[in-house]
Amino acid sequence: MAKTASSLVLPIIFLVMFALVEQNMGCMAVLGSCGVISDCSGACISRFGPQARGYCDRDGGSGTCVCVYPCPADKPHM
Repeated sequence: MAKTASSLVLPIIFLVMFALVEQNMGCMAVLGSCGVISDCSGACISRFGPQARGYCDRDGGSGTCVCVYPCPADKPHM
């Protein structure tokens, strides 16, 4: 019986960790080119609220403005 109980511990820990990580991931949005949006962080805050974070993903060219913000209750996570 002890062997069976100990073999369930690792999968349970994994499931709990996965649930916590998914809950805290938030939502993502792409606003446009960093060449057009000079202040990506400010644009994200003005659009999605004070808890939003914005960064310029330098994927080539002038980059892409990406926002990460808390998901509304009715919107699914990423």
